[in-house]
Amino acid sequence: MPSRPNRLGVALTLLGVLVLFVGVIAQLATTDGLAQTLWVVVSIIGAVVIVAGVTVLIRASRSAGPPED
Repeated sequence: MPSRPNRLGVALTLLGVLVLFVGVIAQLATTDGLAQTLWVVVSIIGAVVIVAGVTVLIRASRSAGPPED
């Protein structure tokens, strides 16, 4: 029976996807240069949160795996 994924990793990944999605949609909706720059920064933050979530999931899966000989 497979183990459940780490809740923190899943939450970080989903939060990052949401932030990235909102940032990209806002970039497309804005025409002001400063506002677009702000939303680019928000999108980059979302991507970093996604990477953090995936890292947590990978570390949790490695620690939950069978012991190495």
